[in-house]
Amino acid sequence: MTQTTAPPVIPGPRDGSAEPREPVVPVPPRLTKAVIRNFRLLRRTELSFTDGVTLCVGRNNTGKTSLAKLFEFFVARKKTALCVEDFSADCYEEFLAAHRLYAAGETEQARDTVPAVTLTLHIAYDKDCGQYGPLAPFVVDLDPDCSEVVIRFAYALGDGALKEFFGGVPVGADATDTLERLGRGIPKHFEMSVTAVDPTDEANVRPVGLADVRTLVRVDFVEAQRGLDDEGEGHAVPIGAVFEQLLTAAEKSRNTTWLEELAESIDKTLVDTSGSLDSSLQKVRERVAPTLKAFGYPGLGNQEFVTAARLDSKRLLRNFARIHYPGVAGVRFPESYNGLGTRNLVMILLRLFTCYRDHTATSPESGIHLVFLEEPEAHLHPQMQEAFIQRLTYSVSLFPRIDAQMRASMPGQAGAAEESSTAGDSGPRWNAQFVVTTHSAHVANRGHFSDIRYFRKEEDAVESGSEPGPARTVIKDLSQVTDDERFLRRYLTLTRADLYFADKAILVEGASERVFVPAAEEKLAARRLGETPQHQYVTLMEVGGAHAHRFYPLLKVLGIPALIITDLDPVDKSGPKRDKCLVSEAGRPHNPSIKAWFPETEDITVAELLQLAETDPPIAGGSMCLAYQVPEEPGGPCGRTFEDAFALANRSLFGISAGDAPAGELEERARSSVESRRSKVDFALDHVLGDHDWEVPKYIRRGLEWLMAQDGTATKADDE
Repeated sequence: MTQTTAPPVIPGPRDGSAEPREPVVPVPPRLTKAVIRNFRLLRRTELSFTDGVTLCVGRNNTGKTSLAKLFEFFVARKKTALCVEDFSADCYEEFLAAHRLYAAGETEQARDTVPAVTLTLHIAYDKDCGQYGPLAPFVVDLDPDCSEVVIRFAYALGDGALKEFFGGVPVGADATDTLERLGRGIPKHFEMSVTAVDPTDEANVRPVGLADVRTLVRVDFVEAQRGLDDEGEGHAVPIGAVFEQLLTAAEKSRNTTWLEELAESIDKTLVDTSGSLDSSLQKVRERVAPTLKAFGYPGLGNQEFVTAARLDSKRLLRNFARIHYPGVAGVRFPESYNGLGTRNLVMILLRLFTCYRDHTATSPESGIHLVFLEEPEAHLHPQMQEAFIQRLTYSVSLFPRIDAQMRASMPGQAGAAEESSTAGDSGPRWNAQFVVTTHSAHVANRGHFSDIRYFRKEEDAVESGSEPGPARTVIKDLSQVTDDERFLRRYLTLTRADLYFADKAILVEGASERVFVPAAEEKLAARRLGETPQHQYVTLMEVGGAHAHRFYPLLKVLGIPALIITDLDPVDKSGPKRDKCLVSEAGRPHNPSIKAWFPETEDITVAELLQLAETDPPIAGGSMCLAYQVPEEPGGPCGRTFEDAFALANRSLFGISAGDAPAGELEERARSSVESRRSKVDFALDHVLGDHDWEVPKYIRRGLEWLMAQDGTATKADDE
């Protein structure tokens, strides 16, 4: 392994040219990717970042919070050590294997086998920037065309600690006892290290200090639990605590700002107030003194006590700053009287502004500011959720403008006023990248696919009856879903679909299926399990037969079990027009979703479709099932729509006598019996809510049985 000992010294542009060039505004560095190894569910995971807002979506317990915790551990250093539970489940066998190797005397192999938790950050920068600034300690390559630095954090077994880590653990103990003993040694013998890695040669690394990292990358967290609903007596007011942080940030600032001057003004006022308070306290002391003398005070030395009031501006804000809202007749309502949603929004904006102030006070302009924002939707109504996520990136330019305008309004800052008035949108910017974790469909559906990172927990495929393998998370970049993105985004937004957070999905043709399928699922589950379903969450989406196929690429990326229920809708192509025909007349499906399912078979016939679904419904990629009408019994009649299929599955309810009638005649009777009924929705409601019993059509029953048999956990097979 090669180690460089000093960063390259490049006095000018990387091309070495000494000719003067017109000054250009360099593009600030951006965090582009994080590679994670061995942390909880994030066994082998990569996350790409956008320049603005990266939306992390997915079901609960898929690793979204773990991502923030890892950055908190390595970059913010809010925790000094990890425990064995923080390692991925796959690592447990590696610890045991390393212990066996050490016991066998294979010390070098044992050390190489001990797992380590790592976080590797990839940062892109403008190669024509001239001055590297905080990037300099991390530039270890000599390639003039390279415009990336790589920083690797590792939590690994310390040098020379192999014997201490394994030596006290006996050989022959069971796996549980061995892991428990090794786990106790992890905080003692594991250490954190930070290295700069050559993007062109991973063997070329150089140790760097955490201080250099913090100069280049700042990480802040706006947690979901913001203390808004804690209104008990004696608790610090959240708004006041934020104002305290703002004044603390002003003290750190290297430039005189409006906030710094405001803090000085408050302190001056408090000094004057303290003087008046001192006089009042002295009068109290004089009245108390005779009582103290009765007990022998001040005693020997005759040292009298004096009183003094000391008011701290920051503590005053934390304990006494309040927000009030105007009422009627001069009555003001306290902060707690407003809804949690409004208070949450105010808190988030103030926290973000505090993060901005802290960053600009302590970091160079070329530094990266990564802000994790957890569940901003808490207590916000849907419209406010959508507005917030759409306006979040606006704060990158808004906060600096507010800062400039406030600074310009202070005495002696007239020049800044002119600057701020002409800056407009091209004024100073805040080099922030946001990572938003959310469980809100309203937030998620407002994001472009290129901004969304879908967290999916998957397990290794195992033999039936055995315990599931270790779970891990994969992060899917939805930017690869480019087909029909505009349609999908508009659909998900307009219908408030929560596809990103479901365990399973059902896509149906129309309103009648949307009404009928939940009742059918409940009936089948009760019959199969003896109770109503289900601990998993299934989302039901009405997409129409003409549009279901547009969801295929997205469903494939998400990897959740998805059932598509659609109609055959056969037509006769022999004539000049495409007339509707019965299934028995061997037409062709007039359904884009069926055609897209079988792209390799052009102009597929209904007869071929029935043959393909003779025993089981068609499955694609292990995670998608297509259910279309099939005969209730081999060689029997087949419906062309849901209503026809329901009538054929419940012939006695519709007065359809089987007898020896051919399939075509029975299909015609079924169609005639349902066409005379009311609307399709009323048709479904009449039977779902009616008192009579009914049977689920075979094609829907088979599809739902397939869906029930899926455990809702994606496997590697989904991506194959």
